Amino acid sequence: MYPRILRSALSGAALTALLAGALAAQDVPGRDALWFGLGLGPGIAGVQCTICRANRGTAATGELRLGGRLSSHVLVGVEATFWAGGVQSGAREAMWGVGPVGYFFPRAGGGFYWKGGVGYLSWHSTDGQGVLSADALGVILGTGWEFRVARQLTLAPYVSLFAAPLSGSIKFNGAAIQPNVVLVLAQAGISLTRH
Repeated sequence: MYPRILRSALSGAALTALLAGALAAQDVPGRDALWFGLGLGPGIAGVQCTICRANRGTAATGELRLGGRLSSHVLVGVEATFWAGGVQSGAREAMWGVGPVGYFFPRAGGGFYWKGGVGYLSWHSTDGQGVLSADALGVILGTGWEFRVARQLTLAPYVSLFAAPLSGSIKFNGAAIQPNVVLVLAQAGISLTRH
């Protein structure tokens, strides 16, 4: 499972690097062809299936982003999302996701953006003796507003939702025990991006 995820993430990163190199000739004031960023803030992770009650936990989250510029209105990239984990009923939980995303700025050079993409979300819960886990495919949606703090640095408050209802199942120590799991990670935070 993890080698497949790693291959997908590396493929996405390679594609992003190729796109950034190909687009380097385009010029947007304060925005280079290659960009990268980090976001931090609180988040709520949820796991739902037909035999389990809705399970939600609040903890710190983070995002790492890397990408390139398609035009003055569109940025593309790869985003990795981490939920720092919490403790529910004596078990430690964690969630992470990765996927390609696009950022649409309605006004060229403006700060407001919409974010959309697809990705892979994974959840793990362990009490020290057994591991419950689930993996699913889903969509990434979000919005934010960048404020320039230096020529190539922006701060942005943002909200993001990673909803993964496709092809997931709950596993206990690697063996599937329940199909049709839904994973959700909602975030609010502040990002710092170098354009």
